[in-house]
Amino acid sequence: MDAIELTGEFVSYNTVSNLSNAKCCAVMARRMKQAGLKIERLQYSDQNGVIKVCLVGKKGKGPGGLAMMGHNDVVPAEGWGWDPFKLTKKKGLLYGRGSADMKGSVACMIAAADKFKEKDLKQPIYVVVTSDEEINCGGAAWVHEHSRTLKGCRYGIIGEPTMLNVVYAHKGSFKVDAHARGLATHSSTGKG
Repeated sequence: MDAIELTGEFVSYNTVSNLSNAKCCAVMARRMKQAGLKIERLQYSDQNGVIKVCLVGKKGKGPGGLAMMGHNDVVPAEGWGWDPFKLTKKKGLLYGRGSADMKGSVACMIAAADKFKEKDLKQPIYVVVTSDEEINCGGAAWVHEHSRTLKGCRYGIIGEPTMLNVVYAHKGSFKVDAHARGLATHSSTGKG
């Protein structure tokens, strides 16, 4: 599989976060199957009733293994001087909405998975594609709560662009709803 061709195919789908990513996921799932992955399709409706899809592909048997993770939603594409949903080469670089963040990464992950023969794997490999990363990481939460395929996976690589620097322990979130009683004041006053 050619990662650049896959990137062009994936970029051609307008998956701005307020829209459905279902058509792009259907194409990604087909390509993942061609690469020998077994697909788990996880669908939900976002807070506006828009259908969103996440994919978990697995090649190999048993627990453990390595997940390559990405998303296929993108930020809005207004103000481009050309069609943002057509992969375009300029001065040796490829441009297109999602080409770096992260449809290009997902294309590389699928192409990499294609290189492995299932019989040669000692532990499984996974390709995970989520939705809504650009707005609230709702797809990642959905996969975490509902995926049966990804349970038991030990390690993950996230293809998020990082200026070619390896980042250990990718971003996450922890939310707390706290209620306090008393007088609100700055801690420096000692009176609250």
